[in-house]
Amino acid sequence: MSDTTNYLIYDTLEDALVKADAEGLRRGYAYHRVGSGTRYSTYPQETADNKFALVVDGYELTEDEEASIVTSVTFPAPEDV
Repeated sequence: MSDTTNYLIYDTLEDALVKADAEGLRRGYAYHRVGSGTRYSTYPQETADNKFALVVDGYELTEDEEASIVTSVTFPAPEDV
């Protein structure tokens, strides 16, 4: 089993959520069956270059999506509080 995390990168949060939502529907999560509860398997995270990375390990992907997978993403440094 690989320790590599697979990501798809999206220009907008909305685009990333469309994929996350479709995967939640495919998996039959509660939100899609009863209107509340778990909706997403993974939630997009903003990257250092203001795009959105979605972890897609275990997702059902198209050939184009599989070809677009990246395994290295730079996230912004946590802000000092």
